[in-house]
Amino acid sequence: MQLFKTIIRISVLQLFVALLTSASVKSQTFAVDTILYSGNPKKFINLVYMGDGYRTEEIATFIENVVTTSDYLFTVSPFVNYRNYFNVFAIKVNSDQSGADHPRTAPDCPSEMIHPKLEVNTYFNSTFDYYSIHRLLVAKNTQTAYNVLLENFPLYDNTFMVVNTPYYGGSGGWLAVSSINEASNEIVVHEIGHSFANLADEYWAGDRYAAEKANMTKEKNPEFVKWKNWIGYNNVGIYQHSTSGMSANWYRPHNNCKMRYLNSPFCPVCKEALVLKIIEKFGSPILKYYPDQSNIYLTEDSIQFNLNIIKPAPNTIRVKWLLNGTVFNMNTDSVSIFSNQLAEGNNTLLVEVLDTTDLIRADNHKVNNTFTVSWTISTTQTNITDSDYMNNFKVYPTPVSDDLIIEIEDNDQIINFEIFNLLGEIVYKGNFVKRTIVKTDNFVPGTYIIALENGQKFEFRKIIKQ
Repeated sequence: MQLFKTIIRISVLQLFVALLTSASVKSQTFAVDTILYSGNPKKFINLVYMGDGYRTEEIATFIENVVTTSDYLFTVSPFVNYRNYFNVFAIKVNSDQSGADHPRTAPDCPSEMIHPKLEVNTYFNSTFDYYSIHRLLVAKNTQTAYNVLLENFPLYDNTFMVVNTPYYGGSGGWLAVSSINEASNEIVVHEIGHSFANLADEYWAGDRYAAEKANMTKEKNPEFVKWKNWIGYNNVGIYQHSTSGMSANWYRPHNNCKMRYLNSPFCPVCKEALVLKIIEKFGSPILKYYPDQSNIYLTEDSIQFNLNIIKPAPNTIRVKWLLNGTVFNMNTDSVSIFSNQLAEGNNTLLVEVLDTTDLIRADNHKVNNTFTVSWTISTTQTNITDSDYMNNFKVYPTPVSDDLIIEIEDNDQIINFEIFNLLGEIVYKGNFVKRTIVKTDNFVPGTYIIALENGQKFEFRKIIKQ
């Protein structure tokens, strides 16, 4: 195991200076390759890779490098558990020349034979020897990188730069950089701990990096330390960084964590921080629910309610269904409500979804991360609408084989309507004022519900498709 002292994050001030003094602010549109697609980028967490020092004929190699790095990330806990929450994309940036600069200005440079002096023309001007540290590999054109992201994939959540050089090196910050050296996979995973979950290094990176974080604190009282719920589990404790200087005032939760040593697992405290960030970024794991109206009028003996949930692996999602405040079903994505289960008038169906993973012990997890959907189910139409004129709307013919006519006499307001099947799936939606015709040629034969809405007023009708 190697103490991860040589991969140093660029401070906010240094990044700001780099942005202001960047030699190039060029940007360009590039092709984007999909490495892993789990769902809509507006919802899912997007990891975006760019490459530097890859000539046009080497872009295929860049994609291979990204696939290798991405595949490795999703073998590491907790990312292996939450792979379904992520997308991975690669922006195919080509450079004029291969590799990265090595000016040989750092006092710790190896011999010329091990790593010769190099000056190459690359798109992001990546270089070793940054801040006089040989292994600090940095993409100097940070403004260019930012522009490329905005123009090619602005929905990024975390971004990485893979530099086409075999020499060991990398750096962190908002743009995590790694070479294609055999240790690069571990560099990327370590750096995502910084950039994704704002974790601290668990080695002493320097006085400037000391701050209260999920895995770093000045608190040494076991009753008050932020990871108190983990103390005693898997060697979690309160460990002093050192016995001298500023570091003597700071404590870490573990002595063998990936945030301290490469090729070690994340400690339980860091895993928890990463999972909480995944939940925060992703939001509710309920992608869709049916019916998607909050007010339901029961026209049949029963109606089915369905959830589409994105689940970790193994699945740790707990699903709790409550009817009028009483739990009646657990850990199923679908329930049927029968008329004999309902009271007369309005009934409330509530579903609660919570990730009960043992990777989280935070006291406020249940309160902050329980996601819900609720429906009002009525057994009488008058409980969900007080609109007299909407009660007069006509739907004919039924059964219907082709054209379905929907009309309301003496109406001058826009009426929105939806037609859904008994699974709650919407098959048609539209609006009208006095009359509209719906083609039902593509409807599957069976029973459908038409829901009309005007403001907060609802009306329902049943039709049969032949």
